[in-house]
Amino acid sequence: MILRILAKTILEGRKNGFITVIYGPRRVGKTFLLREIQKKFPVQKTLLLNGDTQETRDLLDTTSITKLAQIVKNYSSIIIDEAQRVPNISLVLKIIIDNFPKKDIIITGSTSLKLSRGVAETLTGRTIKYYLYPLSTKELSAGKTKIEMPYFLSAQLIFGGYPYIQDLTSTENKKKYLISIVDDYLFQDILNLKEVVVTGNLRKLATLLAYQIGQEVSLNELSLSLKIDVKTVSRYIDLLKQGFIIFEVGAFSRNLRKEVAKNKKYYFWDLGIRNALLGLFTPLETRGDIGFLWENFLAVERTKKAHYENKIIQTYFWRTYDNAEIDWIEIEDQKIEAYEFKWRSEKGKTPKSFLENYKEKVTVINKNNYLEFIT
Repeated sequence: MILRILAKTILEGRKNGFITVIYGPRRVGKTFLLREIQKKFPVQKTLLLNGDTQETRDLLDTTSITKLAQIVKNYSSIIIDEAQRVPNISLVLKIIIDNFPKKDIIITGSTSLKLSRGVAETLTGRTIKYYLYPLSTKELSAGKTKIEMPYFLSAQLIFGGYPYIQDLTSTENKKKYLISIVDDYLFQDILNLKEVVVTGNLRKLATLLAYQIGQEVSLNELSLSLKIDVKTVSRYIDLLKQGFIIFEVGAFSRNLRKEVAKNKKYYFWDLGIRNALLGLFTPLETRGDIGFLWENFLAVERTKKAHYENKIIQTYFWRTYDNAEIDWIEIEDQKIEAYEFKWRSEKGKTPKSFLENYKEKVTVINKNNYLEFIT
């Protein structure tokens, strides 16, 4: 199995009186991550529970401090996998951490909006949140030389980074696995909330967004295509974001007259999932969407890098109404950096208005230097 970078970040970030919460989509490797973390704790002092089992749900089905104290008193670490399956888990955790603030408590939750909402309501200011995503380039290429690392690129752009994919050798099996993820797991927690009136619309919306990665999205156009109102489209997009299917990048603007300020772009956390939604697994050399795949790939890998390094970086795109544009803007500690993503070209030009107003040149990220950008 491939070791996850996030394990070290989590172990270094633990604090007394805080619960570590690891969010992430199904099948992304949260259970394996917990096992790696568990190795750092004394076996006899660690209580490992799985919310998928009835035994765990029955064990924690209480808000009695006396009963909970009996369960956890002999352990210094409590680890709960798939915690969203346990009724009243947020209240249970609050009672435990309030009374035993020195215990290490680590929980995971799949694409569960119920868990995140419960944590937000009950444990405000008491959690340290992390997000585990499909395998990053750095994780996939661990132990490889810089000459070997680019050999992963084609498979990453077509089949993405779900851990199990890496063990499959045939293209057909990879396709089937990704399609099964979409059909069986991807939307399940969202649909279980019963907030989606017509379930097919959620998948149709995800498919429309899959066609538009790296492009500015019009909610009005999506509304017309799906024959649902704009408010519903906006709510469904929010559910897709909270379900770790897509993420949003807004427009960068300092309110200069010609700058686009309100538009959004959406990227997929995993290109294998994006391609499965479209049923599009053809080789890179035959594809017309390679530029968009490249942009999505760099955007998501750069975002994973920042998350796993525990950095706070704001990300945007930039465009003016006369169509001068920059793919990727980062702001860290008020410093602006600008990047242009080019699949084939090594040259890029900094738009005059951007250079005049922000005094920063654009750096081109292409196949020659992308590894430094994302690893």
